[in-house]
Amino acid sequence: MVKSLFNMFKKPKAGSELLTELDITRVVGAADEESEAPVTQEAELEPAEAVETWKQNDLNLLQTTWQACCETPEDEESVDAFRRALHNLHGASGAYGGGALTRLSGSLQELVSGVEDLQTEAALVNLHVQACRAAGLGDGSSADDVADAVCQALEDQVRGRLHG
Repeated sequence: MVKSLFNMFKKPKAGSELLTELDITRVVGAADEESEAPVTQEAELEPAEAVETWKQNDLNLLQTTWQACCETPEDEESVDAFRRALHNLHGASGAYGGGALTRLSGSLQELVSGVEDLQTEAALVNLHVQACRAAGLGDGSSADDVADAVCQALEDQVRGRLHG
């Protein structure tokens, strides 16, 4: 099943449309407006709550900056903001429990570092962003077979696109 899903994301032939509208929010839920606002009273939170808040803020920033890239692909500031959000998420992912989130953000970072125009790989970038959001809902454990399969398939897709 996972393999057939990723076959949909093979590099398109010249002139074919890219799938950019993959959205798994119906499964993982959409980010609510309150979670998108930065937390201003973090000192009042327990350490575990603060880390969870930071993780959700980083995931929200990744998603909103990616949406901005899709809306205005020619805007270099949007692309730079997305790359920074990704860099920050990947750097902090160990503190967020590592596991699938670290693998997914690392795979996405490898992909965006290997292409100049993110829109040429929009479907694969979008899938990574959605997968990061889904991984952020878990407890950080990478023991789950499904999470491992998704990570492996995405990592293979990136390597195939960049090195194959």
